[in-house]
Amino acid sequence: MSGNRIKAVYVVMYMAFATWRVFYNVYLDENHFSGAQIGIINALIQVTLFIIVPIWGVIADKKGIRPTLRLTLFCSGFFLLFLGNILNFWTLTAYMLLLTLFHHPLGPLIDALAVQVSEKSEKHNYGNLRLWGSFGWAVASLAGGYIFEQYSLKVVFPVSAFFFFMAIVFLGVPGRTDRKKYTPHFERIRFSDFAGNNPLKFFLLILFLYGIASSPINAYMNLFFSELGASKSVIGIAYTVQALSELPFFILGNRLLKRIGSSKIILISMAVMMIRFVIYAFIPGITVALIASALQGITLSFFLVGVVDYLHRQLPSSRHATAQSLLWGLYFGIGHTVGNLVIGLLKDSIKMVGVMQVFLFITTFIFLMTAGDFLLQNGRTGHNNRPIKS
Repeated sequence: MSGNRIKAVYVVMYMAFATWRVFYNVYLDENHFSGAQIGIINALIQVTLFIIVPIWGVIADKKGIRPTLRLTLFCSGFFLLFLGNILNFWTLTAYMLLLTLFHHPLGPLIDALAVQVSEKSEKHNYGNLRLWGSFGWAVASLAGGYIFEQYSLKVVFPVSAFFFFMAIVFLGVPGRTDRKKYTPHFERIRFSDFAGNNPLKFFLLILFLYGIASSPINAYMNLFFSELGASKSVIGIAYTVQALSELPFFILGNRLLKRIGSSKIILISMAVMMIRFVIYAFIPGITVALIASALQGITLSFFLVGVVDYLHRQLPSSRHATAQSLLWGLYFGIGHTVGNLVIGLLKDSIKMVGVMQVFLFITTFIFLMTAGDFLLQNGRTGHNNRPIKS
């Protein structure tokens, strides 16, 4: 499996992700789903994340990554073809469970394949392969915004399915390219690894709470822009700006990590998140919101860089994969699930600008709690966190 083929899979797969995810909340809103119903659907998408992925990990360990990825890509594309026709809330919740069963493992599987391919290549590493996924997301967000301005949003589903089917083509023909069997070896979380580590347990609580706090910006910016009166092309531009801003800040974040440590990187990301909430909550306007979207690189890239380094420090070197599991399970999984439910309940009564105001205070509280915890830790150890050597 060549590095260039992996890049192609990343591009079209993330174009598929962006095509339907960037515009799906807007599609539901246009079809008169309530905020509570949209919140439940989004929560359902998130809550199944940490349940389904380990199951597919076991399957991929036995069958190999590429055969498993082909199956999940085909099924994801197939079920997306019909998603736009389902507008009954209860039917949609059942159908979404079926879709996420095959959709959720796609990202972890291609990441696992990229890591193993990069280990055998002198030209490629995981970072320069994964960047093509962000590029695909940016292109699809931008192009989709203009295209769906002219056509019904119902078109997003067959277009997304087409990109998933294209990813199967780039993976190669079964039998001819599968000479090497790639297996992901997904690592299960052992709670005994941190049962006696009180600083880590408190940080996991912070990770969960911050997953709730960051939900409006990570999952609901499409509805925020829509309520401001933005066109679909502007929504696409906003997501493109966010995706492109992440790339340089991943690089900068890793460099700063060596100088100031993970604690300060995390606090910087939270402080900038508070600034974004202030802008969205008290200066709501399409132009200023687009400018603030460029801060996504700090609020997400810095946060991920800092959290992964911090968790690696708190766990044995043999359990570093557990750090990724904790991040996805607590922050993206349970945290975003609760956040989506809360946002859905609030949106109907106070709209998205009001949601931003409420979550500004939640984020401020978590920032102060995190800063206090890091100060106590530094007082005990007498030094700041420094990055680990990978």
